[in-house]
Amino acid sequence: MTTDEYRPWWAHTKAKQKREIEDAVEWYLSRDGELTDRQKLLLRDAIGHAYRGLFGLAAEDIYELGFPESAWSPSARVDPVMVEGVSRETLQRALNALKASTAQSRPIFG
Repeated sequence: MTTDEYRPWWAHTKAKQKREIEDAVEWYLSRDGELTDRQKLLLRDAIGHAYRGLFGLAAEDIYELGFPESAWSPSARVDPVMVEGVSRETLQRALNALKASTAQSRPIFG
């Protein structure tokens, strides 16, 4: 193992952080089966956060994708309106746009 493998994700370059988020999103999109509304919301948010250079928030979105739906409080229900129009195809297009962009060295808030 190299020293690079022992470094926490936030110690890597912005470009590497962005690539790791892209790879994780790509993995979720390549899986069989329908995406739940929560998965659509978290994937959408991860792509948006990574696009704006908010890699910590994007990593949190990816981390939360691993939680089973039963782990969420009923009050944290995802309203279908929040993901209206979000599909595997629209997420893939957004991911492609993210991949084509450069990593934001200064985060864009707002």
